[in-house]
Amino acid sequence: MFDARRPLGRLFCLLLLVLAALQVSQAQNPATTTINDIVYRADGTPAGGTLLISWPVFNTAGGQAVAAGTKSVTLGTGGALAVALVPNTGATPSGTFYTVVYQLNDGTVKTEYWVVPTTSPTTIAAVRATPGSAGSASPPATASTTSAPIIGRPRNC
Repeated sequence: MFDARRPLGRLFCLLLLVLAALQVSQAQNPATTTINDIVYRADGTPAGGTLLISWPVFNTAGGQAVAAGTKSVTLGTGGALAVALVPNTGATPSGTFYTVVYQLNDGTVKTEYWVVPTTSPTTIAAVRATPGSAGSASPPATASTTSAPIIGRPRNC
């Protein structure tokens, strides 16, 4: 016999499965930090152009995995920048940076490195970093480290 409640029960189960899947997919997306700022040219006028942002695989400080990726961001009117990135402060591996290549419409090309905090929104000045500085994977090269003798070098060279 046909039971009119059976299709309704199946629809209810399907609805529960869809809601559970949505919960899981939302839980896997790490929080982002928005970088809002104005980009200027060297002469002080607002810039136009594109920022090419790339990053390696890393785990956030909270342990969430972030796949390697790229993002292209076009500057808005008056040099306005608004971009959301996953924070990499405290990420593993240590020394993980966003590489940002500015390609401005006046032909200027410049590369910067960013470390994004969890505090949102933030500015470009707050995220700029220097590879090899405090907190990065390796210290900067100095005259004492680059001119030091090579250990284990044969004497008859």
